[in-house]
Amino acid sequence: MDAYCIIIDSRLMAARLPRCLATLNHAVARYPDKVDIRVVSDDDNDSLATLTRRIGAHFEPVPLRSIGARGNEAVRRTPVNTLIFPTPRMHLIADWLDKADQLLTHHQWDAVLLTPRRRPLQQGLRRLWQREPEAGTLCVRRDWFERIGGFDPSLDESAHGDLLARLRACQARVLEFPL
Repeated sequence: MDAYCIIIDSRLMAARLPRCLATLNHAVARYPDKVDIRVVSDDDNDSLATLTRRIGAHFEPVPLRSIGARGNEAVRRTPVNTLIFPTPRMHLIADWLDKADQLLTHHQWDAVLLTPRRRPLQQGLRRLWQREPEAGTLCVRRDWFERIGGFDPSLDESAHGDLLARLRACQARVLEFPL
């Protein structure tokens, strides 16, 4: 298994951060020397630092204004070649990291978007409302992240979606994989 860095922006996750960290704790416990979780925040926050330390994650204050800029700085600070950017509403199953590793390593995809399974009724309603589906958890190889210039540092909540769109536009092999 490759080493992974899971980068979480505390402002993007907001109130869902404790639940997200609890879910990711399983991946850390299963692969303690292969998974590095980094929670970034635009300010130094003692309670957030305590929460992240509790599961063995790293808290990093990155005093930059946007989610895109903080994400780029967090990537710059890690030597890991596979990057994971969770989405706030994604519910990850127990073996999600195994599936991502298999797709990235054995099937050699450049990026994998782990998406929630959709029920047929939900798909029909989404089409009726003309809403874009929620983005999933993005797993991307560092070389592709760097090739497209990383996140747009001027973007906040749309930084992850923009990164995914640019990966696709640059012909990266992106697989959407429902969990």
